[in-house]
Amino acid sequence: MSLSRIYSTARRALLSSQAGINATGNNIANAETPGYTRRSARTRLAAPVRGGVLIPSEYASVGSGAGPTEFSRVRSDILDRAVRFGQATSGGAGESAGLLAAVESQLAPDGGDGFLGAVAGFYDAWANVGIEPTDLAARDGLLVAADQLAFALRGADARLASLGASVQADLEATVSQTNSLLDEMASLNLDIRRAGVQGGDNLDALDRRDVIMDELSALAPFAFKAQADGTVTATIDGMIGVQGGEARGLRFAAPPAVSEASVFAEGVSRPLRLDAFEGGVLGAQLGVVNDALPTTRAALDAIASAVVTGVNAAHTAGVDLDGGTGTDFFDPAGVTAATIQRNPALTARGIAAGNGGTGDGSVATAITTLGEDAYGSAVDVLVDVGLRANEASASAQASAAYVEHAATLRDGVSKVSIDEEMTNLIRFQQTYAASARVIQTANQMFDTLLAM
Repeated sequence: MSLSRIYSTARRALLSSQAGINATGNNIANAETPGYTRRSARTRLAAPVRGGVLIPSEYASVGSGAGPTEFSRVRSDILDRAVRFGQATSGGAGESAGLLAAVESQLAPDGGDGFLGAVAGFYDAWANVGIEPTDLAARDGLLVAADQLAFALRGADARLASLGASVQADLEATVSQTNSLLDEMASLNLDIRRAGVQGGDNLDALDRRDVIMDELSALAPFAFKAQADGTVTATIDGMIGVQGGEARGLRFAAPPAVSEASVFAEGVSRPLRLDAFEGGVLGAQLGVVNDALPTTRAALDAIASAVVTGVNAAHTAGVDLDGGTGTDFFDPAGVTAATIQRNPALTARGIAAGNGGTGDGSVATAITTLGEDAYGSAVDVLVDVGLRANEASASAQASAAYVEHAATLRDGVSKVSIDEEMTNLIRFQQTYAASARVIQTANQMFDTLLAM
């Protein structure tokens, strides 16, 4: 090997070591940067060349040292897919758990005691009137209990309606957030493809795109597929979200434009099918707006309707203290949770407790028997919401554990380890020093030749 080749080989070794030190330094500097993937400096063996001509390996000498150094990200596609697969369920179940807990708290802020107490208190007041039909104090207590029941139902319905409006606003914001991420992903696709055409990799753009794909996976069940040109295609429910440098956003629509709140892919009339637990944040929000809240409010309406029609039917057949008949106890027009109210014209003496006989409380007693069904229906409403919330919470915990495990495995591959980088730094430093020693030795050999 000539001295010139020794110099050339040592020079390449110096550059290779310097590249490794640069990569290691960048890794250390970005150890806490969110979404950063550690870089690796890979050096290829230099092709043996003599006189500008490539020499076949069987005729080559020792070699030409290190070749060009390439920087790459240390990333596992398998672990990326595992994390993103779980994030749609984790995001959906987690969002569902939070929203259903909010439904439960808005339905009965006091844990249900006030709501159930109002139902029980109303029918207990009828029992008291049945025992003492002519007692005005008992009759006044019944009017108060009726007002409390109506207030409890109206309040629960109003809080649920307000929650529904809030969730719908959040849903629109989630769609907007999703579209912004899709736009950014398409732009990054162009940057990455452009860098590939120029013979390199835009590592920072690749990192940012991976972060975006993670975020999109939590918002909705997107599927991603890498393309030969370096871009990644995003699809949801079979619809294109990103293809190359083009993004196709989502669109939100609510009644009366559609039958129920829906999310559509651009240019598609069929709404996306998004499960409440496995459809990401979007699926969870749609599930609450279209299912949990309407079901709960319908159950409250059913209770209000049953109370109003049942009590009025019995009450209008009875006789009040002044001999009057046919009076409605509740306003017959208010048969929903939002509109239920006691007949404002009804007085304590106007309550029809019996059929006109002295001390007759048969009507009040008959109405009391309706309380068991009403109370049972109220309990069922609370139990249904509670079971939904518990199911979502259990699913959220299980999916979060899966995502955490997969993310830990991914971090073990892609995340910067300071201890490992310090070891690499020492290794590259020693390689650099050894290469410099080769140059120093070549200089001494050259000086010896000149001195001969």
